[in-house]
Amino acid sequence: MKKIMIAGFETARNKYDDYIETFRLLGAEAFLSLEPEKLKQADGLVLPGSNQDMNPRLWGEKDQCSHDINDALDEAQWRLMDLAAGRTRGASEPWPMPVLGICRGMQFINVYFGGTLIQDLSCSREHKATVPEHYHEVLYGESSRLRPLFGASSEVNTRHHQGVGIIGDGLQAEAVWSDGEDGVVEAVSHRTLPVVGLQWHPEKMYLHGGEEHRADAEKLLRWWLGML
Repeated sequence: MKKIMIAGFETARNKYDDYIETFRLLGAEAFLSLEPEKLKQADGLVLPGSNQDMNPRLWGEKDQCSHDINDALDEAQWRLMDLAAGRTRGASEPWPMPVLGICRGMQFINVYFGGTLIQDLSCSREHKATVPEHYHEVLYGESSRLRPLFGASSEVNTRHHQGVGIIGDGLQAEAVWSDGEDGVVEAVSHRTLPVVGLQWHPEKMYLHGGEEHRADAEKLLRWWLGML
């Protein structure tokens, strides 16, 4: 059974049961940790969503409207990415380790590879969390690695107020949202490393979405698990 390390810690607003349960149902074992030595036990690393935004100093900006910045979380995930990407040694072989970033995790991947974030999207009303959960369409270009899974478009859930600005070195956009005026990068992947980022939450789609959303989430997560 493949083992997945979820790189987060529980707070009153951040629970990771949905990640653990989703991977269990898909035949993998997930555990929660930020300890570098625990990466030795994993076949893949997930950088999960969180209500805690990254510190804008990491891409050279002053904070304007970030939510609940947690420098300790940024630092711990940075160490884990160094290990998973093979930039430092000491966790497990072979290198590099597959990484999946979800929501904040995708934003982290972009900053880690030298990109920037938009601290508050001008179109954030279309992307923030709502009850019931809001879904919107994302588009996959002809060269997108996700197009073979979904075709030209699919519906995804959304719960974020920040987004990718300048795309990081070695990354490429795999999906975008657009209303004809504004656009938001919704998925990225690294050109040479097994690193994928999604702005949406497939674990919540899989557990709580309708039949089509659940099927799409399963297809996507099984695709990533196939990299392990």
